[in-house]
Amino acid sequence: MGDHMFVHVPDDFWELLDRADFDEVEAGSRSGDQWASVAQAAVSLGNEGLAVTANVVGVYLARDRIKEFVQRAAVWFGFRAAVDGPAPPLVLTITGEAGAETRIEIRSAPGPDGRPVLDTAALTGAVVSAMNGPSRAAG
Repeated sequence: MGDHMFVHVPDDFWELLDRADFDEVEAGSRSGDQWASVAQAAVSLGNEGLAVTANVVGVYLARDRIKEFVQRAAVWFGFRAAVDGPAPPLVLTITGEAGAETRIEIRSAPGPDGRPVLDTAALTGAVVSAMNGPSRAAG
């Protein structure tokens, strides 16, 4: 059971996390073996994944900050009100041991103000699962 993981987020999500004093992680500062031994995840919007995002930031996520991370994700997701049609899904891609990958899409119906509402319980469960055991979460 890990006590932290690394999450790759779009730069506009990073702005919210930076204000809450989350730590940025430089991927180049760790060897491939070090990255392989730690649960990693990527948060994105829509089916395109992070490939369409200009800038991605690596974030250190400690177990005791999961709740705050998910709350910030809900705020960020809420900014993504769809002009036409439903809001894109929030996608959490978890990379576990041996490169196994699990992709979780959280879709949202609009809330009372028309903005998408993130299922924070579902996202919290996914992050906790990834942190508890990347091989089990990815298997």
